[in-house]
Amino acid sequence: MKPRIDTLTTLAFVLSASLLPVGCGGHGGADSDATPAGASQAAAPADPGEALYNQGKYSEALPLLEASAATAKTGTLLYQIGFAKGALAGPTGPGVRKPYWTEAKPLLEAEIATPGGATLERLYYLTVIAFDETNLPGMEKYAGQAVDTIEKGPDPNSLSGEDWFRLGRLHDFLRQPSEAEAAYRRALAAFRKVPAINPAYQALTLVRVADIDFDSRRFDLAATGYQEALALVPTLDQVKPFRLGLALFGTGRADESIAAFKQDRDPETMTESQYGADLAQKAKDVGGLNIADADGAAIMAMDLDGLDTRIRDAAREYRAAREKNSYKPGDPLPAEVAQYEKRFISLMRERFVQTQDVQEFCLKEGIADLVRR
Repeated sequence: MKPRIDTLTTLAFVLSASLLPVGCGGHGGADSDATPAGASQAAAPADPGEALYNQGKYSEALPLLEASAATAKTGTLLYQIGFAKGALAGPTGPGVRKPYWTEAKPLLEAEIATPGGATLERLYYLTVIAFDETNLPGMEKYAGQAVDTIEKGPDPNSLSGEDWFRLGRLHDFLRQPSEAEAAYRRALAAFRKVPAINPAYQALTLVRVADIDFDSRRFDLAATGYQEALALVPTLDQVKPFRLGLALFGTGRADESIAAFKQDRDPETMTESQYGADLAQKAKDVGGLNIADADGAAIMAMDLDGLDTRIRDAAREYRAAREKNSYKPGDPLPAEVAQYEKRFISLMRERFVQTQDVQEFCLKEGIADLVRR
């Protein structure tokens, strides 16, 4: 069974996105970097290398960052150089960035110890370095310090969307889901007023909020969030076609759901997406799905055990109707077949949304032929 979109998704998001552009990410992400605590990122950083870094232009930023570091090394410059080199190195990135981050760490620690030096940027970098080192106490120390001194500081209303995005990420590190959600939603509100310098920040915020909406079964909001994120950054890896397809299917948008499922190339979910596309097509063929079962029970309120029992019953009825009525592919469905197919597909859709697993169940129950086209 595939993992559900909950804690595992949050941790995966933190792991992947925390190692994305820490200063505005390239194709994949953002870790808003260049902002002192409590300051807005509306003003461009003075260092031209940092400005390019914040746009995700790592190959252009690197020579300038390295020139600045040759004049005066700082923890921020070394962190950004390490990240940029790692991002450009592909699969070997973690090894490439590590020596730079190792050198950056004591400099950042010294910098935050100076008056006014404990900025959101530096504390975030230290949190990510600790996370990368699997140093849980260090990660919690710096993340907690950032939350306590900046989010709970004297002027949180001055924080930018990038700042709130980073604070949401820090709450994820601290495994504080309610606080993380509040920060991400504040980030979105800020981005609606002042769009991100790099759209990847805003796109990743949309994805994180969409994940939360999906977990709460607000499928319409989740689907819209994923699609808005892709509109900003079409190559964004954090929007998975399987998850987008599920969100669209959950809100009844069959055609869009089918299109999303057909984009899935992930070996972990590709077969599930094929089943999902077939279910969505069948839902379309029968004119939409039922919100209640034959006895009036709300389908979305059913637990898994009760759902499975009803699916077995619906499968028997649907199979019997197909065997009783003669029709060829392309013919209109006989009314009796359509009636039982609609019930079966409605229940199967609910199970799919709840478990994100349909192939194993269908094979075990011997009903794959009722789902696949």
